[in-house]
Amino acid sequence: MENTQLKNKGTQQFAPATWLNKLLDFAQLKDAGVAIWKLPQDNIIHILCDLDGGSSIDEVNLDDLESGFILAPFLAGTQQNIHFKADIKGYFELEKEAKPNENVIEISWENITEDQEMEITQINISRQPHLKLKKYPQIESTRKEDYIKMVKEGIAAISREELYKIVPSKIKCIPIKEDLDIADAYLRACNKYEDAFVSLTFSPKTGLWMGASPETLIEDKKNEYFKTVALAGTQAKDEKSIANTAWTQKEIEEQAYVSRYIINCFKKIRLREYEEIGPKTIQAGNLLHLKTSYKVDTNTLNFPELASVMLKLLHPTSAVCGMPKVISLDFLKKHETHERSYFSGYLGPVHMDQKSNIFVNLRCCQFSQDKAIFYAGAGVTEDSEPEKEWQETEIKCNVLANIIFHD
Repeated sequence: MENTQLKNKGTQQFAPATWLNKLLDFAQLKDAGVAIWKLPQDNIIHILCDLDGGSSIDEVNLDDLESGFILAPFLAGTQQNIHFKADIKGYFELEKEAKPNENVIEISWENITEDQEMEITQINISRQPHLKLKKYPQIESTRKEDYIKMVKEGIAAISREELYKIVPSKIKCIPIKEDLDIADAYLRACNKYEDAFVSLTFSPKTGLWMGASPETLIEDKKNEYFKTVALAGTQAKDEKSIANTAWTQKEIEEQAYVSRYIINCFKKIRLREYEEIGPKTIQAGNLLHLKTSYKVDTNTLNFPELASVMLKLLHPTSAVCGMPKVISLDFLKKHETHERSYFSGYLGPVHMDQKSNIFVNLRCCQFSQDKAIFYAGAGVTEDSEPEKEWQETEIKCNVLANIIFHD
């Protein structure tokens, strides 16, 4: 009979990357779902495993979800909304500058049986774990000329006053090397992108995804506060201090559209009491963005369901779609030749310690059996230059690619 005694402290020690590779192999062998993540400005790596592989839900209503992790696509219907329940939970502290394959740690388990821990620890890690994943021969890199043509068509639509802003995306595929260590790459991303939500998720329904998102969609502390941000405008970090960063009219306008979109969402529900901070320049890895934060006191307002209401209103935001939303979505359906899948959707832990942290799924890639598939988009306004928008998407794809492939 299975020993169902819950454990609070792990008894086995492995290097952090070894632990995560064992968990990924365990999930794939068991058709389970696993979510691994680090919150911005935090060095705790959280682990959650759903032994049933995650549940598909037609519509995401945060108030109806049990504690767990949510992964949602850019557009409902193209892929499934997946909720991971917390059958197994654990965490460990990531030491700064520590090499993922050298130091050894114990995982602090919040919810695991001795038999489950033994099964995970006894797994012999596959040298090529990506070989268990599916192939996606239909997914190919977006050609530069096709992307530039799409940007030009977006600018033309803006000039005709059909749109204010549009965010066309692209795909960049890079072949996987036989010795690729995905867990090692994930932990190096955690060390490099301290200000990002760094995630690694797998389920039989979604495949294996990795991301380092700088953009909060919703932060909600039960009976205390609600937060969201407007993040737009991108430039590479140079030797100047952040305080001396200069922004062009195009980038300032692009960020202002996102801020206006959030305020319009507040207006739709007649919410007038909120705190606005920004815009200010923030750094995410080697990139700079403009960010404005919005905070609502849900306790004083007596609006406990605000997060669920705003999630439905906000997604997809103008930062990943465009404005007006409906017309922008029609434009993207017509001109993008690929499915975004979970790129520019959202993901994150829900109702963990009375708090939900949901992020826009940016700076992300999907792993297949033979390649890594990177996704990126750029905000296009009337002042956009197509060549520069292409270069911006290249920079964004390289955020993870340079870490994964040690370039």
